[in-house]
Amino acid sequence: MSSFSILRATASFLAYPILRSRLPATSNTGLPRDEESQVGSHVPKQIEDYPRGYPRMAALQSSDPTFTMFRRFALLHVRTLLLAQDEICYLEEQLHDIDEKERTQLYLSSRVYDENSERQTVIREIKTKLREYDDDLDRFFKQYAYHEPTPRSLQSFRGWMNFTKPLIEPEAKFIQSTDFVSPPHKVEEGYLEELVEILARKSGIDDGLLKTERERRQSSDPDLHFYSIRRRRVVARIILTTVACSTLLIPTAVLFIVPNRGARLGVISIFTVLFGSIVALITQARRHDIFAATSAFAAVMVVFVSNIP
Repeated sequence: MSSFSILRATASFLAYPILRSRLPATSNTGLPRDEESQVGSHVPKQIEDYPRGYPRMAALQSSDPTFTMFRRFALLHVRTLLLAQDEICYLEEQLHDIDEKERTQLYLSSRVYDENSERQTVIREIKTKLREYDDDLDRFFKQYAYHEPTPRSLQSFRGWMNFTKPLIEPEAKFIQSTDFVSPPHKVEEGYLEELVEILARKSGIDDGLLKTERERRQSSDPDLHFYSIRRRRVVARIILTTVACSTLLIPTAVLFIVPNRGARLGVISIFTVLFGSIVALITQARRHDIFAATSAFAAVMVVFVSNIP
């Protein structure tokens, strides 16, 4: 090894600690520790930490599915679809007229030998218009898979908008519309979950019953409430299970007490109507499901009565 190579290697070895001491310290994320602490310290923790305007409004609507709603613009969608439909109808008439006026049978009987440039231009335009029309029609129909926000959710969002006023008045007029849509629920939710929220809030137990630490930290506004979806569903299922058991056990006990057969039939009729009403009101069961469940309940009660001496 030459003396020059040895000197260069020695200089690099001695310079490494000096360069290392001048480099900023880094963490496991690859960022300098000072920058990493600055990044973490500037992340907003609550909705009110975002600047008032579109940033705070976006924070609210992304924080909970209750506030995630946007306009459907159904009228404008239908209007543009109608105009596109008329354009295609006009092109359809044009193509029909061109075919009627065609004097060369070969042009009508062959795509390869068709030399009518006017017809080819109209067909290309029809293909373009149909592709746009089909895409718009498909997107519009997909919107009906979305859910409409509940009146209570829409009222809460409007109340927050009117109180906070994040937008200037011309840009906040959309909140008075009625064609809002929300994302579909991942699991079944009915009126029972909403009733749980209302009763818990009025009784003052919503903070301990329906909120976790995450929901409590989401906002410092005392009028803005966020509830744990999991806790709300658990409470609703407990109530639903209790009601379902009660609708079976209570009439069973009453039927044991009532000695008259006619009175027993009256008890069965009353509790059957009550059971069907509960299924229809606090669940999202479809019509045939309600009919099947009510019929099964009545059949169980009748069989039970027939076995009572």
